[in-house]
Order: sequence, then structure tokens, then C-alpha cells
Amino acid sequence: MADRTSKKSRPAASGGPANVGRAGSPSTNTAPSAAGAPGPVRNSGGREPTSGRPAGAGGRPATAGGRPASASGRPTGAGGRPTGKSGRQSVAAARASSSKDRTQVIIGGIAVALIAAVVIIGLVINKKNSAVQAEGYGAAKASTATVANGVITVAAGDPRITIDLYEDALCPRCGEFEHQYGQQIAQLTDQGKLRVNLHLLNFLDEGSASKDYSTRAAAALLAVATEAGDQPGLVLKFHTALFDPANQPTEGASTDLSNAQLAQLAAATGVPASVTTSIDSGKYVTAAGANAKASSAAVQAATGGVQTPTVLSGGKPLATNDVKWLTKLVG
Repeated sequence: MADRTSKKSRPAASGGPANVGRAGSPSTNTAPSAAGAPGPVRNSGGREPTSGRPAGAGGRPATAGGRPASASGRPTGAGGRPTGKSGRQSVAAARASSSKDRTQVIIGGIAVALIAAVVIIGLVINKKNSAVQAEGYGAAKASTATVANGVITVAAGDPRITIDLYEDALCPRCGEFEHQYGQQIAQLTDQGKLRVNLHLLNFLDEGSASKDYSTRAAAALLAVATEAGDQPGLVLKFHTALFDPANQPTEGASTDLSNAQLAQLAAATGVPASVTTSIDSGKYVTAAGANAKASSAAVQAATGGVQTPTVLSGGKPLATNDVKWLTKLVG
């Protein structure tokens, strides 16, 4: 009976065991080296790394210390930040942006401060320029009035300073003028320092609801000056009442004061009943219209135009935009 060959593997020629895979093929793992050290490690693609350092993600070489290289192949710093020239450029750009932001904040703060300063200065100047002169003095007390050539003159004694005041009873700026300077004019006339020639114009008649309010208000003042001008302070008191915001009609409004209402206003300021009757009847309306025409011609000749309020002294216009104009004039 013939002997059968054993199925055991024969010893390898080198004396070491041979690793045999399925179907007698060698395995994919390499055999240990003769010195017992592990052989070269292949990367996931089967290629050996190009350097002695471990491969980085995606097969790129790692930097010293085992950190992966950046996508561009340049080494990265701690936390994956690029190092070298590109890193320095990024830091410089960040610093420049931060510095620019701080500069914009500073400039913005300065701009806000300047705007606030301008507003505050404007408010202070406006308050100064609109300050009521001789505030607290109240209505006139001693001055009396006369009428000559259609002009109402108010004074006490024989003042050395005279002004001509041109107004329209419907003029809103005249109301503001009276509010700001009325008490000072009353005080200076009472003290015998100032003579005032009152000229009531009527060029705003068409702006009133009745189409003749300016003329009728001028007639009412003319009635008081003609018939009761000798009563101390009365004419200037009624003049003030005509321009009081509570009484002065608004230009372009749908209503104004009738003659009866003007008479009631006069009575409220102390005008005698005999004079209020003249106001109610419109006794001086025609004369007031003629006076307004003459006064318009006079101010036209002196200033080249007709506007209210206008103040003349010695035939020349005064700059009443200076809040101290009257104080400087009287001295």
C-alpha cells in the first residue's frame, strides 16, 4: 500500500514560517523584518509617505509635531491657524479693521457733540434775542396822548428822544414786537425819556375776514387818543390790548373783531363809555383810512418800502433785530 503525502506545509527555505492566504496567495500584510522591527506603514491609499512623518488628513504630510498641514500645503499653527506670511497678513488686516472701527466711533462721537453744542448755542442766542425788555413793568401809567395831522403822539413831559412806530393791527410780527418791547416803551414814556409817534397802517385789510379790520382797529385807537388821550396811560394800554395774542385776529382767518367787540375791548382797558360808543359806530373809520395812506407814503419815502413793524428815529430806520436797540437809543 503506497504512502500518502502529508498535507502539512513544508518548512520555508529561510527557516521562518510562511504566511499563506487563501488559495495559496501571500497576505497583504508584510512579514516581520529580520531584525524584528515593523516594516514601513502604508497610508490609506496604499502609498508610502514621502517623509518619515506620519501622513496628514487626505494624504498630505503632517508638520513637525504631528499637526496636519493646511489645505494649501502650508503648515498651520495651533488651532489650525495658518502660520507664516499669510498668518501675519490676516492678523494685520484684523488690527487695521479694529483700528478703523474705533476711529469711526470717535468721529461719530465728536460729530454728535458738535451738533449738540450748535443746538444749545442756537437756543441760548434765540432766548437772548427774544427776551422781553423791562419785563414786569406792566402797562403805561403816566403818559398821555395827542393827535396832530393824523399821527398819535404819546409822551410824558418833553423827552429828547422821539421814535416813529409803524404797525398794522393784523400784523403778527407787530404783535411779537409789542410783546417784547411794549413794557419797555411804556416805562420809558412814563419816565419822560421817550416820545412815540404811533402810525397805524391798513395794508393788511384784505387779509382779514371783514376785509377792513386793520382800518377799523386803527379807528378805535384814534377814537381813544382823540377823546380820552389826556387820561394817563390809557392810549398805550389800549394799544397793547389790540396786539395781545388773546385779542389780535390771525391773518387769513375766518373771523376778526367787529366794531362792537373792539368797543368791548376798549371798555375792558378802562376807556370811558362815551368813547366806546364812537368805536362801536365807526366814527373814525374814514379818518383812520386817510391817516394810514399818509403814513404808508411816509414810511415808503424813508425806507423804500412798506413793512411792519418799522421804527424810525430822525427819519432813519432803526435795526430792531438788536434786542438792545431801544436801550442804546435812549442811553
